[in-house]
Amino acid sequence: MKVNKNSRKGHLDIAKAIGLIIVLINHMELSLGGLNRYFGAFYVSEFFLLAGLTFRVKETETTKEFMIKKAKRLLLPYAGYSIFYLIWYGVRAIASGSFQGMDFLKKLIGCIYARNYLFPGKENPVYLMEFMNAPMWFLPALFLSLVLYYLISKYLGKKKVYGVAVAYGAAVVIHYFVPVLLPWSIDTVLAMMPLLYLGEWLGTVEYIEIAKKKWWHVPVVLVIFLLSVYWNGAGNISVGDYGKSMVVFLVASCTGTLLCIQTAYFIEKYLHFLGKPLMIVGMSTLDILCLHLFVFALMQTAFQIVGMDSNNGFVKLIIIIMGLLVPVIFSNIVKLGKKKNKKKD
Repeated sequence: MKVNKNSRKGHLDIAKAIGLIIVLINHMELSLGGLNRYFGAFYVSEFFLLAGLTFRVKETETTKEFMIKKAKRLLLPYAGYSIFYLIWYGVRAIASGSFQGMDFLKKLIGCIYARNYLFPGKENPVYLMEFMNAPMWFLPALFLSLVLYYLISKYLGKKKVYGVAVAYGAAVVIHYFVPVLLPWSIDTVLAMMPLLYLGEWLGTVEYIEIAKKKWWHVPVVLVIFLLSVYWNGAGNISVGDYGKSMVVFLVASCTGTLLCIQTAYFIEKYLHFLGKPLMIVGMSTLDILCLHLFVFALMQTAFQIVGMDSNNGFVKLIIIIMGLLVPVIFSNIVKLGKKKNKKKD
């Protein structure tokens, strides 16, 4: 099994930050004209390719050890934040006298099922993750993706491409013939295997170094990206929407992510004043993902209290900035606390 030996690189954290900013812009419904369509074509699937870029397997590590490591990284925060939101909802509902046991049960089931909708592409969907935890579907999905890709890599070795192809084929069949969205985004997990595979390959061949030597690479990728999004649309993998074609969606995801990585590298190399804060944002991905809707809700309430319209573009921008800043501060406080505890031990 090949091992990706890349150490942590700043431009990858910047690329994550760019993806997160697009996520927040989308969730805040801040209009950027036609750019929203193109940003929306890769802003979530990007994280699967980036996960492939940093995919590492220790030769001495067992499957159980790998799963436990990823569960601690992804599932424990998912469980912790889910409990936090359930308690928040319960306390608020009881305080306002609107608490209903069946509604609370539905939200609990949503946390366990870990999927925003029950049915794909419905005009009146059955919402499952509806109390500021909707973006968290990504954590169980990424966990399963990494575990599945690890198993494919471990048992197929150099022939892993066949396992990736079978997984993607299964995703296509499920997408077109299964009427419900599967728990823990199993269908999406299967569809993201090619992105993990491409990401690992790019990490092995040092994509950035190749792109620097072949300058024509970027405009070619840009043209392919623009054409694929123009024809296919943006899509939304959290609800099983891939636009007109799952294959073209993959093309848009790959090319969009490559452009994002190139942009991140340029920022890291030439725009240090911007690169450093973006790296900090990129290193707080998980907390931003889980907390930003909560921060949005608090900020919108605050603006309403002072009589400001939270639908104003400038106000939305402020809320987005706070949606980044507050989780970053929280994340770094937690990290600092962990370091102090380790020193005491």
